[in-house]
Amino acid sequence: MIEVPEIQVKSSDRVRNHGEVLTARREVEAMLDLVKNDSENISSTFLEPACGDGNFLVAILERKLKTVTSRYRTKKTDFEVQMLLALSSIYGIDLLEDNVEQAINRMFEIAIKTYKEALKVYPDDTYKKIMKFVLKKNILQGDSLNGIDQIVFTQWKLVGYQFKREEYSFSQINQQAEFLNTPLFASLISDSGEEVFIPQPLKAYPLTHYRNLVEGELA
Repeated sequence: MIEVPEIQVKSSDRVRNHGEVLTARREVEAMLDLVKNDSENISSTFLEPACGDGNFLVAILERKLKTVTSRYRTKKTDFEVQMLLALSSIYGIDLLEDNVEQAINRMFEIAIKTYKEALKVYPDDTYKKIMKFVLKKNILQGDSLNGIDQIVFTQWKLVGYQFKREEYSFSQINQQAEFLNTPLFASLISDSGEEVFIPQPLKAYPLTHYRNLVEGELA
């Protein structure tokens, strides 16, 4: 397991200018234990709107990848697509560019390490580009309080060995009732059984085989 740094403050300037205080590993694990089943479910969606350098994100990913390994390590194709599903279910926003880069790199390293331990080989260059592509779509720089119109998330739907992508602005998603208490991008149903607001995607992509996700894209 890759250790999450226990440091909680990087510098006094970052605390003063950005209010940055990181959550230590012990607290991260304790909070995730409160939603243990979801945190170990490959497809359960998580959003950290102030993710820092990824302490929560990497801990969630580790839990999900344990499930992937236990269920799919005997078949490479299934393992790869389920690992991408796990990566695609974790979202993060941070104001600082260096934090976003660190979070992406930490998650990427965990995925590579897990892949090697489970399949006894390193992922090929194509698959590494696909993993990094998904992470860059999900872990974004932005202001989750005041800049939600500029933040665009990608929803990933797995169908067999293909993914369908749809893009939504964070402001669209925030219009859904009790957003943070429901799966990201989930259709919401009112108490009366009537459908409520469901945002329309800014852009939709056709079903694409998971191995072709970065074709024509800058990964």
